[in-house]
Amino acid sequence: MTKILKIFSAAILFCALSWNGEALAQGLPRAPKDILDMNVSITCKDGDATFTITNKGEAWPGVGNLSVYTTGVTKLIHNRRMRLGAGQRVTFRVPGVAGDNPEFGLWVDTSWFKRDFSYDAKITCS
Repeated sequence: MTKILKIFSAAILFCALSWNGEALAQGLPRAPKDILDMNVSITCKDGDATFTITNKGEAWPGVGNLSVYTTGVTKLIHNRRMRLGAGQRVTFRVPGVAGDNPEFGLWVDTSWFKRDFSYDAKITCS
């Protein structure tokens, strides 16, 4: 009787763990590359950079910091906190410094997973 009870208890525990594992797996985020699917385009006019970011994937599950830097000294010059919906596009202009030919870099820092700092796009405006 004790052996049957142990087997029965083990079977119930196995089923409970399997069910909970499946439920937990459904709540886990997908791989970061699958979550952040975006297109970044940059244009320059009169020394200003215009950034257009298009979310090509699903709605972002959290906010992202859209940060623009001058790349030579990695100085933050513009920052926006946004949560983009599926297919949503945002455009913003960053004024340059006439005659200095600054290089601008854009990095999207996500709140829902850690990304190492690396520019998502760069451009030099003259």
